[in-house]
Amino acid sequence: MSAIFGILRFDGGEVSARDLERMGNTLAHRGPDGRKFVVDGAIGLGHCLMRVNNEDLFEAQPLRDRAADLTLVADCRIDNREELAEAFGLNAELIRDMPDSVFILRAYKTWGEDAAEHLLGDFAFAVWDGRAKKLVLGRDHMGQRNVFYHKGDNFFAFASEIKGLWAVADVPRKLLDEEIARFFFKTIGQRPEGGTLYAGILGIPGGTTAVVFQDGTFRSHDYWEPRPDPAQENRDEIYYVEQYRKILTEAVACRLRRLTGPAALLNSAGFDTAAIAGLAEPVVAAQGRKLISLSWIGSQANLAAGGDLRPWLDACRRVMPHLDICEISREGENPLAGIERKFLQNDGPVHSYTGTSFLLYAEAAAAGVRLIMDGFGGDYTLNPRGFGALARHLRNGQLRRFLAELRPHLRETGESLWQMVKGEIILMLLPQSLVRWQRQVRRKGTYARLGLARQDITAMRARIRYVANKIRRDFAAGGAVAAAARGLDLTRPFHDKRVVELGFAIPEDLYVKNGLNRYLARVALADVYPPEFQTRGRKNEGVVGDDLAILDTATPELLVEAGRLAKSAKLVGYFDFERARRLLRSGTNSAQKSAAMSALLTASFIAWFGGTNEP
Repeated sequence: MSAIFGILRFDGGEVSARDLERMGNTLAHRGPDGRKFVVDGAIGLGHCLMRVNNEDLFEAQPLRDRAADLTLVADCRIDNREELAEAFGLNAELIRDMPDSVFILRAYKTWGEDAAEHLLGDFAFAVWDGRAKKLVLGRDHMGQRNVFYHKGDNFFAFASEIKGLWAVADVPRKLLDEEIARFFFKTIGQRPEGGTLYAGILGIPGGTTAVVFQDGTFRSHDYWEPRPDPAQENRDEIYYVEQYRKILTEAVACRLRRLTGPAALLNSAGFDTAAIAGLAEPVVAAQGRKLISLSWIGSQANLAAGGDLRPWLDACRRVMPHLDICEISREGENPLAGIERKFLQNDGPVHSYTGTSFLLYAEAAAAGVRLIMDGFGGDYTLNPRGFGALARHLRNGQLRRFLAELRPHLRETGESLWQMVKGEIILMLLPQSLVRWQRQVRRKGTYARLGLARQDITAMRARIRYVANKIRRDFAAGGAVAAAARGLDLTRPFHDKRVVELGFAIPEDLYVKNGLNRYLARVALADVYPPEFQTRGRKNEGVVGDDLAILDTATPELLVEAGRLAKSAKLVGYFDFERARRLLRSGTNSAQKSAAMSALLTASFIAWFGGTNEP
């Protein structure tokens, strides 16, 4: 995880070195191992270096090929180095110490604007092509590295983080009300492609290349979208079991094998994170290291209420001695503590549950980690939960399969026959419009009365491919900016292109079998998971969402904050602070209190963003 930034002027003027210096200084947390920029008339490019992999010791960006008149900056980890070397005619000895940025520059020299589709890994890059007078930017397939930009009348600026753009005086600093509404209602899936919370600032979607010419012309195209690999479609179960193990193993290993130091995993001890934890063993053992496993446990009250993931962590500890398991609690934490710093680190507002991630990132940084993984993406790639499997069998006329699965479903879920029929069949077969209406009404009961009711809420019931495509097109990899604030490179093995393409090739009939969801995971990783995972229920036991005990502890501070914010005529136009106070005082569940706290956190961000932190 490094940073890239730059400016291209359209008016014939020279890029200001002072602007580039400010951009680099703003992104200094991403460059503990050096910062450098170059100016060549109307173009200026900069790089902040953080060494994560062994080859980064030889990194020297911006990278220039004067003969071809090319200059490149990149934030990258390239995983198909050997394949690219063969295409470029390079031998293994020559590429041993070659930085990943060199592979991207060679790819551009070979394939031009199509270079990104030949790369595999996490990457964001910018190439200035002096001969063609164009700037080419690319982002990896699922958008694990970020590129934000502003296109003004006379210039184009880009950076790995939004705050890097604000280092340039002419970049606007203005919130968009409709995007704040989408953030609060958690309906960012409706956001325009590339849109952010801020006017005039966009993000390049994952799987996209953008080109900016010196005359100000801008165009972009998708070089990839989530889709099945045709070579992996219409195979039998044995094939998918083998490929599941092979591809996920490599997706984990390629993130670990070249590291200069230890790695960490945000471990919920569920099927996805336990898979990563187990498959990491050969690599970290060969390195003589342990994989640092960080888990949020929650308050004692929440543990007593049944949100205890420690039995599953203990099961992983027993069969995975290569894990260094660290259990973290937020007991007594004030969610408002350091909130302004979190706004700055996150480049925006935070949800009520985001504080957990900040704690885990801080713990990883203190352990000397520079690369951190999580299991995000498993549910819509290799490990769908399989809700609605029974309804799908009925819809497809698979009556024999439906009857065979009915009893195992009842046994696995522990539900009554009516509960199962209602949740697994009736609701799944209802028209989508009716389901959306029902969710809309239910959601408005908690959130809309707190304010922003003008914003249309549409809760989409999407297929996994829709979800993956929305995440690819999002302006930022969730959590990556906050992780970078702690000097961490956040990467997600389940967002590996190979994993996604295999996941979409797996037949739906293998999502659930014998009443067990995540069927392929249980079979393919039977010797990796603890034995208890073979009979584990549908829900991942553990702490999910907000902890009511922690919210109760924080209520006095939240009430004070609500009173302070309610004095602002502007903020009262957004939120119903009196209702928020009532929910904080008498709310009976964490969802109600969480909604109230999210309203306060969002209002606090709006006030802070105004510059004075005064309501």
